[in-house]
Amino acid sequence: MPISRPHATQDLELAKENMDEFGYCLLANVLSQAEVSAIRTRLSEQMEAEALLRKSTISRNKKQLVRFLVNKGKVFRDILFHPGFREVVDHVLGSEYLLSSFHTDQFWMPPPTNERKETLVKPGSITRAVHKGHHVIGEDNPRVISPAVVCNAMWMLDDFTEDNGATIFVPGSHLMGRQPDLELDKDADWVPAVGPAGTVAVFEGRTWHSTGLNVSDQARIGLSTNFCAPQFRQQENFQLGTSPEVLAEASEELLAILGFKPWQGYGHIENNIEWVARGQYALGELKPDQGI
Repeated sequence: MPISRPHATQDLELAKENMDEFGYCLLANVLSQAEVSAIRTRLSEQMEAEALLRKSTISRNKKQLVRFLVNKGKVFRDILFHPGFREVVDHVLGSEYLLSSFHTDQFWMPPPTNERKETLVKPGSITRAVHKGHHVIGEDNPRVISPAVVCNAMWMLDDFTEDNGATIFVPGSHLMGRQPDLELDKDADWVPAVGPAGTVAVFEGRTWHSTGLNVSDQARIGLSTNFCAPQFRQQENFQLGTSPEVLAEASEELLAILGFKPWQGYGHIENNIEWVARGQYALGELKPDQGI
């Protein structure tokens, strides 16, 4: 029996329903072919330049990564504001959230207490290697699970196919209340998210996902973005790492998702509770005669 799964759509209401039911959706034609071409060109230039400078990042599975894209081209910053895409992110996270760079899951999110109100894992003791799988929660579909506090996107800059290693998901896994177990869940109902270049796969942080196996003779290029709820720490430190040139021309909306707009008391500097900026510091050590 075929596994029920989302299919690429331009219907945003259907996309939101897919997010609720499956934990991910596929948005069709978010990027035009011209936009795909411009992003690929800028990405290829950056990859070649970083390789020449011996600054390339190669992952353990031999993928070449280009990090901190906010500094590396306007085309990368522009995609963050596609309205249909952002409407789906809003559906998952609400009206305010932060850019957090690479896609991730919620392995670091403390699981809810059990029926005896016992804390299962101390928040500051969670690790990626240990706190996944059946042994953490002890059951599938527990009565209470953590909400989604992360929303990811995989932007397809090539056609994504099963043969070239399209991102794979387990539909509905976002409601299981745990992370996948590398051994016990390898035969779960993993399905590829396929689509032509310009499609975007949007998935929330609880959804089981992985990179498919590329058995073709061609590389596959994708661009990943990640947003997190404003209470949580971003993966990359945009307040320190974003270049002055980017900040000088940044809109308020970009500054907000980079973390320069405090939220509910988080991220402010002394009395600067609306916006913070480079070069702002809290008061230093003073004596009474210095305060006049």
